[in-house]
Amino acid sequence: MESMTGFGKASFQIDSFKVTVYIKSVNSKYLDLSLKLPKRYTFLEEKIRKLIIEHVSRGKVEVVIKHTGIPAEGREVFLDLQTALNLKQALEKLKETLDFEEVLTFSDFLRFREYLMLEDKEEEVDKLWEEVYPPLKEALEQLKASRLKEGMYLKEVLKKHLEDLKKQITEIETLKPQVIQENTEKLRLRLQKFAEEIGVRDLDENRFYQELVYLLDKIDFTEELNRLKVHLKHFEETLEEDFPGKKLDFLCQEMFREINTLSNKAQSSAISLVAVRIKDLIEKLREQVQNIA
Repeated sequence: MESMTGFGKASFQIDSFKVTVYIKSVNSKYLDLSLKLPKRYTFLEEKIRKLIIEHVSRGKVEVVIKHTGIPAEGREVFLDLQTALNLKQALEKLKETLDFEEVLTFSDFLRFREYLMLEDKEEEVDKLWEEVYPPLKEALEQLKASRLKEGMYLKEVLKKHLEDLKKQITEIETLKPQVIQENTEKLRLRLQKFAEEIGVRDLDENRFYQELVYLLDKIDFTEELNRLKVHLKHFEETLEEDFPGKKLDFLCQEMFREINTLSNKAQSSAISLVAVRIKDLIEKLREQVQNIA
């Protein structure tokens, strides 16, 4: 299991030329890639994206590639001869107009660089890939290791919350007979009071049991409790999958829905208190699940 939070960094150096790759990831519903590449490697964007997708399934991933130094092949020099001639004519006219006596030299001319352009030589994509691939691959491996380490920690946190959740569910099971007894007594008292109000001395037992059957059916939360336990078991099993994030989030929603319905049906203050604790635990689960790939 992987967290979506991680970091990786790696460098590759040839003589004085060095390429460094930084990769950072945080949680996101989908895979969201952001690349910051120097001009030298813009043609590699598709290959870089493809390699990242092979290693990362989900999360907001930011990749920054930088290089320092000068490549072994050096840089190309482009001369704009027409601009140089125009500049020379302009300087001579300026000298003549301002009546300077000094002789115009080549050193004066070199103070202006508009006619010279330095650019990196165009390299073949394969050669450029040889510069980027080693540090990118290593940085991705570091990112993976970082995400797995964080994922193992999150798994232990989730297991602890699950154990607490099981205890609360067991408490609800223990309270179930009490809930039935309490609601039975409430019904008996309500019917007895109604009988007295209309001047009937004895409670009609048949009517009482009819009402009791209806009430017990209304407050029976057995199905919700069983589904809650099934979801809990499924959650535990899903923790062992490679990329369970989305499925775990769905199970949290289902567990929350079941405990909410159960609490409403039970009509018991004791059950309501336990339900509040269960909802809090489910919220803690979901909070951690948001960062799982």
